[in-house]
Amino acid sequence: MTKGNEKKTDYGFETKSVHAGNMENNVGALVTPIYQTSTFSYPSTNAAAEDFEDLTTGFAYSRITNPSTEVVERKVAELEHGARGVAFASGMGAISATLFTLLASGDHLVCAKSLYSGTDEVITDILGKFGVESTYTDLSDPNNLEEAIKDNTKLVYFETPANPTMDLIDIEEVVKIAKKHDLLVVIDNTFSSPYITNPIDFGVDVVIHSATKYLGGHGDIIAGIVVCKELEMANEIRITGLMHLGAVMAPNTAFLLERGIKTLGVRMERHSSNALALAQWLEKQDWVETVRYPFLESDPCYEIAKKQMRLGGGMISLEVKNGVKGGENFMNNLKLATIAVSLGDTETLVEHPASMTHSMIPEESRVKAGITNGQIRISVGLETVEDLIADMDQAAQNIYD
Repeated sequence: MTKGNEKKTDYGFETKSVHAGNMENNVGALVTPIYQTSTFSYPSTNAAAEDFEDLTTGFAYSRITNPSTEVVERKVAELEHGARGVAFASGMGAISATLFTLLASGDHLVCAKSLYSGTDEVITDILGKFGVESTYTDLSDPNNLEEAIKDNTKLVYFETPANPTMDLIDIEEVVKIAKKHDLLVVIDNTFSSPYITNPIDFGVDVVIHSATKYLGGHGDIIAGIVVCKELEMANEIRITGLMHLGAVMAPNTAFLLERGIKTLGVRMERHSSNALALAQWLEKQDWVETVRYPFLESDPCYEIAKKQMRLGGGMISLEVKNGVKGGENFMNNLKLATIAVSLGDTETLVEHPASMTHSMIPEESRVKAGITNGQIRISVGLETVEDLIADMDQAAQNIYD
């Protein structure tokens, strides 16, 4: 834990979720205050000059650093076993700032075939416009990475589990190949959260979270976090993403995010136990075409999941019979689960990726990524699991209507 500049101590996950990164304040407030200020005063010009020599330390202007956001930056960095975190206004702000910092015109990056559509657009449309090349490949077979690497390859980017297919990538094997070629490895760890997977332990350089999801956990904020293995890289991303691009997390958002992180461990236990019970029930139903969940023994990625995940998480990919129509009938007749994008909330959310979160990706590209037109993504919430099963059981009666 850290209070001010105290040395970190090797406490358990839940203890660090509550105490890590906490800073002393001059009134003894138990909860981190909301430092709703744009700028900070100095006792002298000399003190100001010292701070401005390195804007990544101290507090000069809230576009760069702020005590409220610094607490969550340090907290998530400890949970992810990294050197330092950088807080952003959104997950896409975190992703964009990382890629803009680490890549330049003429560079090439290798991506997993299945990515969140917003990430895909940044890589293909925006970075591509500025001369950054990209190759999408199936990283579930690490040998495909070897084949995709070029002389100008700089970085490997992937999610695991992938959104929305729930495919897993063997982090350790990909890192092994990447490091042989001196490549940076960046992973989006949103679906797992730090409670389930710590990619830096496998040699990953940068971990990204859409903190909107499990870190926040209550569907009431938009936020992003980047955690780097090396402090220098975190500082570079801070200057690019916050000082220059301005994707700044607001202090009141940091307040809510810190509150969410304090219960991350207990929430992920419940998300995971609910999702496993629901997935085990779903795979026995005759109206289910396929169900993907990492901790199902029948899942093709089960062995990888056991290697790098502590639990299966709260996300399920489902395909019901009767195609797109069957999926529509199923979703439209749910009474407890809610049709909505996003994930990691206390409520169970269902969505149709092909027409919602991944609709911006051309159909041909979606199919190559394993995103079918009949696929349903379920973010399993914290409700009583028997109630979720009953809700899906009654909704399934309408699949063939």
